[in-house]
Amino acid sequence: MFKEMGYQEKFQLLKNWCVEILDVVKKDLKNEHLKIDRMFCRKYFFGKSLSQIDAQQMAPAYEKEIFEGNVGLGEFIASRWLIKNSEIYNFFEIALKKINPDFDELDELNDDVARSLLDRSLQEFGPSKVYIFSVFNSVVFPKELYDELKELAEKETCAIREEEKQIDEAKTVQAMTNRHTREMKAMIDRYEKKLLGLQKKYLKDVETLKKQIANLTRKHARESSGK
Repeated sequence: MFKEMGYQEKFQLLKNWCVEILDVVKKDLKNEHLKIDRMFCRKYFFGKSLSQIDAQQMAPAYEKEIFEGNVGLGEFIASRWLIKNSEIYNFFEIALKKINPDFDELDELNDDVARSLLDRSLQEFGPSKVYIFSVFNSVVFPKELYDELKELAEKETCAIREEEKQIDEAKTVQAMTNRHTREMKAMIDRYEKKLLGLQKKYLKDVETLKKQIANLTRKHARESSGK
């Protein structure tokens, strides 16, 4: 299905997974692309620290460049993603060589073989990774299986993103709780110190008052005896 498709078209198909793809290769892009391509940086990330840019921020820029025909950039990202996922490449290479040692010459797998290969790959790697790999590497699944695989990948990705969102929200709530606890502790400490100071002043004032009363009592006693 994708044997004659270029990277521009492949990234169109993988648009929903662009952030996930870039998250895998962002270090390579920062070290080997962004540090060299100053015009790209000025165009999309002017005034930003490259070390602070994440995949979510990178996605719109790289999508636009590739969709507009920067094939070299698309090929670089795809090749680095494949390198970092060599285990799935090895899995498919071994499986396809059993079907045809010269597997690059395959046009399309028959339904039974394709179904078996897809089911085994899904168990091993999950829908999203299998779909991304299959598009990048032009695995010759029938179109019906590609459509099914894409749907499974979309469901998995939505579930993962929702889980990550809930985790982030929980972290935010926990961070707010921790901050509130720290602020309350600091406030209590301030009041305790203030109360301790007032207590010391009170005790000192009481002692002073006792001495004054004692002095007045003695003075009154002396005056009374003098009479």
